Order: sequence, then C-alpha cells, then structure tokens
Amino acid sequence: MKFLLAICASLLMVSWTCEAFAATATGSFNFDFASDPACSATVTADCIDHFEVWDVTSSPKKLATVALPGPAASPVNFSFKVGPPYGARKWSAVAVAKDGTSSDMTASQSQNTVSVRPGAPASFVVNLN
Repeated sequence: MKFLLAICASLLMVSWTCEAFAATATGSFNFDFASDPACSATVTADCIDHFEVWDVTSSPKKLATVALPGPAASPVNFSFKVGPPYGARKWSAVAVAKDGTSSDMTASQSQNTVSVRPGAPASFVVNLN
C-alpha cells in the first residue's frame, strides 16, 4: 500500500513538474485563402477545415490543431504548450482539408527549426503559400 501511494505521489509530482517546465509555443503562418478557401456554412467541399503543427524532427508527431481564424485571413496565429524533447526541433505546419487530406509536411516552405527550452517561449513562423 505504501509503495502504491509512493507511485501515485511520484506521478503527481512528475505531471506538475512537466507542466511547470513546459514552454509556450507561439507562431504564425501566412496562407492564401483565395486559392484554397476556408470551409464555412456556404463552402463545404474543396476547402480548408483547420491547420496542424507537427514535430517532424524524426517520426512525425502532431503538436497542435489550429482552428481557422474568423474571418479567414493571414496571418494565422496560434499558441500552445510544449514540453520535452527540448533543443532544436523541426516543426511543420499543414493545411487540412474537409476530406482529411493535408498539405505536404515535408515541403520546405512549411518547415522551420525551433529551439524548445524548459519554460522559455518558442517561436515558429512559416509561409504556407
């Protein structure tokens, strides 16, 4: 019982510590809504539903979903918490269509290298045009 209590206490401490050292990632990207319109009540097909930010340093891992700004216009700004792994990370932003297809996360214009440090802000800017 004491061992189980110690494990629970350790897990609580780890979850608090990870949140305390999490970095806030802020960023923006430009997107051409004239050629790829945002989904709306009147535009329901062949449209952009949302954006995603991925860590593509090694195996791709989704970091955040970014809602469309209202009204749909550039720049698209976002903010989210990010924790380990720290150091230089390669992130990519992609546009996701209503049918689930997305833009190429390996395209150079969608990627940028970000320095992620415990508790420090991280900034990410790309041009998805």
